[in-house]
Amino acid sequence: MPTEMTRDEIDDLLSTGLVGRLGMIDGEQPYVVPISYAYRDGAVYCHSAQGRKVQLLRAQPEVCFEVDELDHIDRWRSVIAWGRFEQLVGAEAKRATELLVDRFRPLVPVDADGHQGAELGMMRTLDIPRLPDAQATLGRPATAAVVFRVNLHTVTGRREGEW
Repeated sequence: MPTEMTRDEIDDLLSTGLVGRLGMIDGEQPYVVPISYAYRDGAVYCHSAQGRKVQLLRAQPEVCFEVDELDHIDRWRSVIAWGRFEQLVGAEAKRATELLVDRFRPLVPVDADGHQGAELGMMRTLDIPRLPDAQATLGRPATAAVVFRVNLHTVTGRREGEW
């Protein structure tokens, strides 16, 4: 039977999850996308290319975030959180990118020469906007990355089975 998770259990799942689902509003429709993330101090950190997701986040910054883990049909846990999108720039974006790189470094394969994949190098050199106004036209190529956090203000979690 499902039970409520404690705050420590919620933080554990948010810290160990690899892929979350980010829920946004697109006019009258919900829009949900999977996203890799890092969690620290009550916030979810992410990066994304410019596109629909970023446009929606800027237009309506209140979002929902979900992460789950399924071990067996009767052994699972799930967290749903609500928060507010905040685009990061400059030093904050750099720190968030480093957090993401550190989070995913253990998962990136090492090649025959002992180097990790180009994905990490690419994350390090993202074209991070330096403009303080996220609503401004960034004047960057459509592929410029956006680094952001979702500051979580409400979290809830349920689980079934022993963890």
